[in-house]
Amino acid sequence: MKKKFLPFILYIIIVFGSNEIFGQWVKTVLPNPPYGHGAFPGKVTVLTTHGSNLYAGTLGGNIYFSADSGATWAYIDSGLTTGDINAIAVNDSEIFAGVYGSGVASNNWGGLFRSKNNGKSWTLLKGLTNNNIYSIVFKGSNIFVSTWGAGIFLSTDDGSTWNPMNNGITNLYIRTLFIYNNNIYAGSQGDGVFFSNNNGSAWVQLNSGLPNLYIYQFASRGNTLYMGNDAGIYKSTNGGGSWVSSDSGLTTTFIRAFEVIDPKILVGTSGEGVFLSVDDGASWSPVDTGLTEPYIYGFANLGSNVYAGSWNGEVWIRSINEIIKTMKKTSQAQPVVTNYTLDQNYPNPFNPSTNISFSIPQKSTVSLKVYDALGRLVSTLIDGQIMQKDNYSVSFNADNLASGVYIYQLITNNFVSTKKMILMK
Repeated sequence: MKKKFLPFILYIIIVFGSNEIFGQWVKTVLPNPPYGHGAFPGKVTVLTTHGSNLYAGTLGGNIYFSADSGATWAYIDSGLTTGDINAIAVNDSEIFAGVYGSGVASNNWGGLFRSKNNGKSWTLLKGLTNNNIYSIVFKGSNIFVSTWGAGIFLSTDDGSTWNPMNNGITNLYIRTLFIYNNNIYAGSQGDGVFFSNNNGSAWVQLNSGLPNLYIYQFASRGNTLYMGNDAGIYKSTNGGGSWVSSDSGLTTTFIRAFEVIDPKILVGTSGEGVFLSVDDGASWSPVDTGLTEPYIYGFANLGSNVYAGSWNGEVWIRSINEIIKTMKKTSQAQPVVTNYTLDQNYPNPFNPSTNISFSIPQKSTVSLKVYDALGRLVSTLIDGQIMQKDNYSVSFNADNLASGVYIYQLITNNFVSTKKMILMK
C-alpha cells in the first residue's frame, strides 16, 4: 500500500518543499521509452526549461517532458526520427530539437526538428545538407545550428531555408555554439574557439592560452567568458582574446556542462560530479552530497532547484539555496594594484568600439595611443596626463576606421607596453 503514495509524496516534496528537503542531490529516473524506441531512456545529455516546463533529451533519441518540476515525466517524440538528442532550444513559443543522424536530413534520420505545441508533435525542417546536429542558438530572429562535419548554418526565415556560414572555419566539426555580448562563439573538435561579430559572415580563431583545442561548452557571467574541455576550465575577460586556466579546487579536467545562477557557477564533470564557484571561477568546491553518479552532462535551472542529467535516464535535483550553503562567499574586494599592466582590449575582435584596461601602481604620467599596422597614429586616448595609482578602462571607437589590425601602446614614467587588436566590420 505504501508504494502507491510514493509518486504523490515526491510531487509534494519537489513542488512545495524543495528548499527544505533537497539538502542533497535526489535522483529521479526517466521512464523507459515505448516499444521500438530502445530498452532504456539513455544518457541525459541535455536539459532545457520553457516557462514552468522541463525537457530532457537523451542519447538514443528520447525526449521527455515534465510539467511538475521533475516529479513525473512524459515521453514525447511524435514525428521525431531515431538518433541522439544533442540539443533542445526554446525560442518564444517554438521548441527546436537537434538530432544526430547520418547521411542527409531528407533520409528521415536525424536532423533539426521543431515543435509548436510544447513537444507534443515535431516537424523536420528541410534545407540542411547535414543532419548531425550538435547545437542550436538564437540571435534575434536568426537561428544558428552547428553540425558534425558540415560546420555552421544560419536561417533568417524561421528555419525555412538555410545557408552555410563557414568563412574562416578550419574545422567543420562544431560541438557547441554560444552567444555572448551579441557575438557568436563556436567550439570545434580540434581547432579550438572561433568567433564572429558579423552574424557568422566571417570567423577568426581565439585560442591564445588554450593547450587543448577540443571544445565542449561555453558559459558567461558579467564580463567573463568561460570555456570547458578535457583540459579543464578556462576563462577570458577580453571576449576570448586570451584564456587563462581556472581549475583551482577541481579534481578532474573533464568538463561537460555549465550552469550560471548568478552569482554562482556550477560545472558538471565526466567522472567527478558537480563543482561550484562563488568567486567568478577563481576556486571550485565539490557539491556532491547524495550524488551517486559522477558523470554529469547537462544542467537546467527551474524555480528554486537545479537539475543535472546523467547516465541511464537519471535526473538529479537539488535546491540552489542548499548548494550555496555548502560554501562561504569569498570577498568581493578589488585587488590591490601592485604592478603596471596593459590588458588585451575587450571585446577583441571588435566593431566599432572596444575597451582598453590598464593598471598603474603609483602616480605617473600616462599616454595611451592607437596606431595602424604601418605605425601611423590614428587616435590619442590619453595624452601625457598625470594619473593616480588605480585600475583604469578607456573606450576606443573605430567607427571611422577600416577593418584591420591596430596597435595600442601605453607609456608611463617606468613602463611601456604594446598590444594588437582586430577591427572587423
